[in-house]
Amino acid sequence: MARIAAIDMGSNAIRFYVVETGGDSPYRVLENIREPIRLGGDVFLKGTIREENIRRAEGAFRRFRQLLKTHGVQTVRAVATCATREASNSDLLLSRLERASGIRVEVISGDEEARLIALAVGKKIPLGRKSALLVDLGGGSVEITFVENGRITLADSHNFGAVRLLDMLSSAEEDLRSAGQLLGEYMDLVGRKLSRRGNGKKAALFIATGGNIESIASIPDVRAEPHPEYPGTAILRAGDLRRLMEELSGMSLKSRMERFGLREDRADVILPACFVYHRIAELNGSDEILVPRVSLKDGVVQEILEREKGAEHLLDIREQVGVSCREMVARYRLDQKHAEKVCELALSLFDQTEALHGMGKQERIYLEAAGLLHDIGYFISMQKHHKHSHYIISNSEIVGLTPSERQIVAGIARYHRKATPDGSHPEFEGLAKREREIVWGLASILRIGDALDKEHSGAIRSIECRLPNGSLVIRATGKKSCRLEALGVMKVASMFCDRFGVDLKLTVEPEG
Repeated sequence: MARIAAIDMGSNAIRFYVVETGGDSPYRVLENIREPIRLGGDVFLKGTIREENIRRAEGAFRRFRQLLKTHGVQTVRAVATCATREASNSDLLLSRLERASGIRVEVISGDEEARLIALAVGKKIPLGRKSALLVDLGGGSVEITFVENGRITLADSHNFGAVRLLDMLSSAEEDLRSAGQLLGEYMDLVGRKLSRRGNGKKAALFIATGGNIESIASIPDVRAEPHPEYPGTAILRAGDLRRLMEELSGMSLKSRMERFGLREDRADVILPACFVYHRIAELNGSDEILVPRVSLKDGVVQEILEREKGAEHLLDIREQVGVSCREMVARYRLDQKHAEKVCELALSLFDQTEALHGMGKQERIYLEAAGLLHDIGYFISMQKHHKHSHYIISNSEIVGLTPSERQIVAGIARYHRKATPDGSHPEFEGLAKREREIVWGLASILRIGDALDKEHSGAIRSIECRLPNGSLVIRATGKKSCRLEALGVMKVASMFCDRFGVDLKLTVEPEG
């Protein structure tokens, strides 16, 4: 039996979740605590978290630390979302929480949040059968995820969460028309993105997550019904949601609390939440909304479990990363054939030299991403394009990669040419020791893969590698002599040879 904890530090509340797992059976929930600390109420108005709320968060984390000891938790992951991402004093908050509890909080990106929620949804509703639109509305942002054939093909984060919208309205009692006008521009943007994603097609399933939609589905007047196929999932009809929205718009905060049994910190944001969910249902042409009653914390737990299993989940991540990177290749109008060929050759070299470098599946994911995106800096300028590649990758959302993993990929792309990694380079110095080792090793592999397609012609078809007596022998098969490619490889080989302590020999043989 293993015990796992997840902490979700959101914009509207902090949630603490402890589960016990065993074998193939579903996990058992031991603790499910919600601390109503609205960090977003500070950040979205003033850009900073008040001292009072920092102290309240410290108190909550001290209690969490004690519960971790009480339950004998072996693994804990704490994540923070939109409010912490945007707070000007987030570093202060995180350092004080770690000092108070020993718990390190990881600030995750919007697309990482979307991916984790999709992971949780997938345990309730099979996502490989039909296309699905997943919408998670938090306090500060809404995560919109499009899943096709079990793969995430869109993960977008938009800054119009329920608390933020509430702050933007002149009061919580704003009428339906005014609030609708406020949301119009946001929803038009969402609609255009969804239309481009589906080429005019609508997702077969509309799946909604978040505390607001769960509260909505629990209101008797909404008449939500249990799903006949997916246990624990409710079916909510868009027409019933519309009627609730109209009723809420004419009620005071106190009336909402009394009429529907809502907490104050739910009653004030439930109307903006209704607007968002209903409008996206309209955009997708959905008459029904599925509510699986899972959240970010479930996704955090599920990922820990999947990572312990190993290859199967990592393969899913690889597919998501690859899809996202290939979209960037198209968006930035890169030489797609060259990107794919370099990626193919670099991965082939990686796979055939595993005994030499000792890296595994996760590092392979980083190499694939860097192989596809190494030339993305051309979008800015041909001069020093490797540095521009680092900038673009560092500041882009790549589905399946955390912000720290994105920095690794950016580093690999940055060092695919010119200077080798150096501690005086800020982008290299800022990495942890293990991350620097990964960047150095994978960048040296990528250099060879890039040189093997130096002319962007695809002349090198394949490579075979051997590792005899402290040497790496590469036999390349090409459709011509490939002299320029061979010279290019020998020119960049020193980084690989120095990193792994081998000599490199290359021969090129014609096809057939």
